[in-house]
Amino acid sequence: MFPWNKQFPFDQTGFTQHFNKMNPKEVENYIQSVMKNVFGGDFSQQFPFQGELLQKNKNERSSKQDSPEIFETNDYIYVKLPVSEEEIGKLKLQHTRHQFIVQHQSVETKHMLPAPVKRKGTKARYTDGFLEIQFIKLQEESISEVAISYE
Repeated sequence: MFPWNKQFPFDQTGFTQHFNKMNPKEVENYIQSVMKNVFGGDFSQQFPFQGELLQKNKNERSSKQDSPEIFETNDYIYVKLPVSEEEIGKLKLQHTRHQFIVQHQSVETKHMLPAPVKRKGTKARYTDGFLEIQFIKLQEESISEVAISYE
């Protein structure tokens, strides 16, 4: 019978404990030295997620934290937008079938929706630092028949 209780494909005892004891800094240094040996001294220009570029991407991601999270189900589209309690009274929300618009003072941001939504029935509520918006998806499946002409 096959020994399923062992750590397949690594048949060494204590393999998991060995991995748990590894220092992430040592692993990073090892990977960096291998990369230098394979790709040369200044390999950071060849790979976009190395060195200064990595820091730039982290900064961009932190600035995008104010962008909304959009979830889609069969019947609804949910948008979760981080907003402080002081800003709630100053916000104005609008939407078309394909995008929603957030106006804060004189700044207007538009966000595309993943599917068309109905004009009415949208709900918004503020909880725990987030504005949650629920759109009803437009279930329009009308089929049009096209006549074919002979020439």
